[in-house]
Amino acid sequence: MRITILANRDLASNMAINLLLQQMPEHDFVIFLSAKVGKSENLPEPLKTLGFIEQTLFNQIVFPLIDTHQEVANFANPPALSGLHFKSFQQIAAQGIAVKDIQNINSSCGYQDIVKQEPELIISIRFGQILQEPIIRMPKLGVINLHSGELPNFRGVMATFWAMLNNQKKIGTTLHFIDSSKIDAGKVIANSQQDVDYQHSYLYNVLSLYPQGVDTIVCAVNQLIRGEALKTRSMDLSRGQYFSFPDEITLNQFTRQGKRLYDYDEITEWVAKYRLP
Repeated sequence: MRITILANRDLASNMAINLLLQQMPEHDFVIFLSAKVGKSENLPEPLKTLGFIEQTLFNQIVFPLIDTHQEVANFANPPALSGLHFKSFQQIAAQGIAVKDIQNINSSCGYQDIVKQEPELIISIRFGQILQEPIIRMPKLGVINLHSGELPNFRGVMATFWAMLNNQKKIGTTLHFIDSSKIDAGKVIANSQQDVDYQHSYLYNVLSLYPQGVDTIVCAVNQLIRGEALKTRSMDLSRGQYFSFPDEITLNQFTRQGKRLYDYDEITEWVAKYRLP
């Protein structure tokens, strides 16, 4: 099957893509990456640091070290992804899978870039741009999106943060169709769910979602290959709410609750999942 992946140039997207490619090596993939998710101007300093960890640290330091065959320290493996090894975006491209940046998928050039791939299915994971009708209508099997939160309760960005702030016992992912330009609003295909680990950071909890979340994608793709229609349910958008980036006051509240956005000790664990060729 010809599958186009839309993702973001960040750590979580990279891990999710690795998991997906490992489980479905038989498909013809092309990957398009956005540069960011949401507006990054005037963010509070803790979110800027989080962005540095998720993007700059890996894209400009860790991945280049790996790509140039320099040593990366071998730290303990995080339990959520124990035994799994990942590749940088450049290493993925070296396997013969096209990996491209895309500035504006809804522009004439962006549309042409996608249509050239003749995708039968588009899979979106953390993609930073809102798809418009011409792109949505393109693949015959549709566009499916993996949202790192439970829908419709936690629409928008940083769903796991808002769940943790509200002391939820569970977090999860939602696989749903994108059938309009409305954000996180299409019919639900599948959910995954797990306990929140309050001993670890927000970032750790987010990254730990993707093994189960990717499993829901693989299951859906296998059903489509067999010619089976995906069973879906509509969202009740009157439930839950749409969340944006937290402000300084909300971040301070998160910290006062004894919770952390990130933990530098955990970061070394994620770095250790990447190996030299």
